[in-house]
Amino acid sequence: MSSRLTVAIPTMDRWEFLSKQLPVYLDHPMVSCVVLCDENGHDIDEICAAGLDLNPKLRLYQNDEVLGVYGNKRQCLMKAPTEYVAVFDSDNFFDEAYIDTVMGCIHRDNLENNYTTIYCAAGNERLIMDTGQVENRIKHFSGLLIDRSNWNRILETPAWNFLLNDGNAVWPTSVVKHLPDLEEETVVGTDSILAMRLAIQAGYTLSVEPALSYVHTVHDGSHWTQNAIESYRLLSSHPTGWRV
Repeated sequence: MSSRLTVAIPTMDRWEFLSKQLPVYLDHPMVSCVVLCDENGHDIDEICAAGLDLNPKLRLYQNDEVLGVYGNKRQCLMKAPTEYVAVFDSDNFFDEAYIDTVMGCIHRDNLENNYTTIYCAAGNERLIMDTGQVENRIKHFSGLLIDRSNWNRILETPAWNFLLNDGNAVWPTSVVKHLPDLEEETVVGTDSILAMRLAIQAGYTLSVEPALSYVHTVHDGSHWTQNAIESYRLLSSHPTGWRV
């Protein structure tokens, strides 16, 4: 079993956040490499100007075309060289303790190299940057293991969409073979729950870890804000469509 992790970041015009977070990931001894998939190359330009591209742990990829949220996260999974990859949105904040803790979870669950568990944080602290308000709507899921046996019941639980359509998780890289190449317009606003449902259907388990936490920023430029209305409509109006 690998003792190290890939951090993968799908990005587009997020240098304001990456400038703070990339050094955290690059300096962590349990991070094997940091994969960054840039939709337009602007963040790569900033990274090179700052000299971070000289770090041998950093792997930079500029997409030939804009893939969209789902496609770029899928690209990140395809580029990761380790058994597990932490796919982190470029505008959120994960500290050293998050990496330490999730590596402990991986070692706890994969003693026989059975890489079938996905990890997400019960401590999903949503920071509303305009107001400074912090909220966590998924505490009641803490400690749950979600698989094919209880996925449909989870869809009946309040705030299920905040848990399952979040997108920041630590994935076995093998899951990518279950994620088809799709056009962005067919999955906009529901990219994360689609990927999670496909993984659950394929036999993976989602572990909502009580000791994991991070800061999920909500701001004017965030995809979460831009797609919130469409996402809410698609998730709430047709919940049966997400059953397994």
